[in-house]
Amino acid sequence: MISFFTLIDYSAFAIWILISFFLSYFLVKKLGFFGGKSLIQKTLTIGLILGHLIYLLWKKLWLFIISLF
Repeated sequence: MISFFTLIDYSAFAIWILISFFLSYFLVKKLGFFGGKSLIQKTLTIGLILGHLIYLLWKKLWLFIISLF
């Protein structure tokens, strides 16, 4: 069982950061969701990035727990 992050994990996170920027820009500025304010766009971007970080931390914890067995 692999208990370390791979290059794929790091690459996926880097791509997710770019996707978060574009997705928040598109939803907030182009479609006018959430009032179209700049602060909302930044909050959405940070939320998307933090959500992915939490997923990566959960994956690391889960792989560590599995490696104990």
